[in-house]
Amino acid sequence: MTETIALFIPILGTIGTFSSLIIWIYMHYTARHKERMALIERDKDASIFKVPSRQRHGSLKVGIVAIMIGFGILLANMLEGSGMDGTVAYFSMILLFGGSGLILFYMFIYRKRAKAGGDLVD
Repeated sequence: MTETIALFIPILGTIGTFSSLIIWIYMHYTARHKERMALIERDKDASIFKVPSRQRHGSLKVGIVAIMIGFGILLANMLEGSGMDGTVAYFSMILLFGGSGLILFYMFIYRKRAKAGGDLVD
């Protein structure tokens, strides 16, 4: 009997996860549609829903962070080979190098363009 119940636990967990995700997406889009229809009925401007493009610096930021995470994994592999615990080496180096990639992006690219009066959206 307990084997049968234990068999259904992952099935119910998977079904519950996906059904809650589908319900959340449905509720999000129906609420959004109702808000927009209410604005249209009252002849209001729907420009509040326009999201500015984040493509200018987003791919550069992701690239810098990915390269830095790659360096972190490389260094963690070297640290693991020298005797450090693998879990600690990988997590610490990935977090340190990923965070430093974000800081480098902010310090050298984002702030520089903001001072120059560039159009920044990030």
